[in-house]
Amino acid sequence: MQPATRCSKEEWFENESFWEDFYPVLFPEELFDQAQEEMEKIFELIDHPVSSVLDLCCGPGRFAGLLAREGYQVTGVDRTPFLLEIAKREYADTEHVEWVLSDMREFVRQESYDLVLNLYTSFGYFKDPAEDLLVLKNIAQSLRPGGSFVIEVMGKEVMAKDFEPISASKVGDGIFVQSHEIFENWNRIRTEWTLINEGNIRTFTFEHSLYAASDLIRLCELAGLSDIRVFGDFDGRPYDHSAILLVITGRKN
Repeated sequence: MQPATRCSKEEWFENESFWEDFYPVLFPEELFDQAQEEMEKIFELIDHPVSSVLDLCCGPGRFAGLLAREGYQVTGVDRTPFLLEIAKREYADTEHVEWVLSDMREFVRQESYDLVLNLYTSFGYFKDPAEDLLVLKNIAQSLRPGGSFVIEVMGKEVMAKDFEPISASKVGDGIFVQSHEIFENWNRIRTEWTLINEGNIRTFTFEHSLYAASDLIRLCELAGLSDIRVFGDFDGRPYDHSAILLVITGRKN
């Protein structure tokens, strides 16, 4: 068995090897299989016509590619070349999608989209909350008047309810171990992932912010977004003790 390789937790999302090594954990096939149903539920939540969509932090394109194949005009933005290359390859036959390599703190297209998506806990990567606010301001600027946004994260309340310091599961022929540590008074979570497969051990540590529903509502309002609503899943259930996710929607007036 080879020794473990440990990567820096600083700016962890910039490390290509993380996305390459843990891709089977992050994006199993069943995740792509769920995309159609989840997107249908998202359209029910926003309940207005959409022609153009920004998928911010689109990853391998499971939503952006799907929407483009259905005829929507889609921009998929991600800062990870490895994931964008997978998206380009998988959806090479799709005409209505543009893939853009960019950081969500930098990408803005003034009043260009009817819907902005930021899904799969792609919000809260940054240590400074001001950078998260900047992302929301970019979303607000990129939306057309009357357009909607949908953000999905693992809410602080859900995390507190279901918190497991350590867990293990089987992934393909390997074993995947997760350990979690809460710090900064429940404002941040530090996670260590270990994947053991065919005698190799790969370990990576990363951090992200934990937002309560009220915190995220306040940030959205500070960014100039309105009509904020919060749900416990894409099915529109209340954000209460039964919530399994924090889904937040709103509009640009």
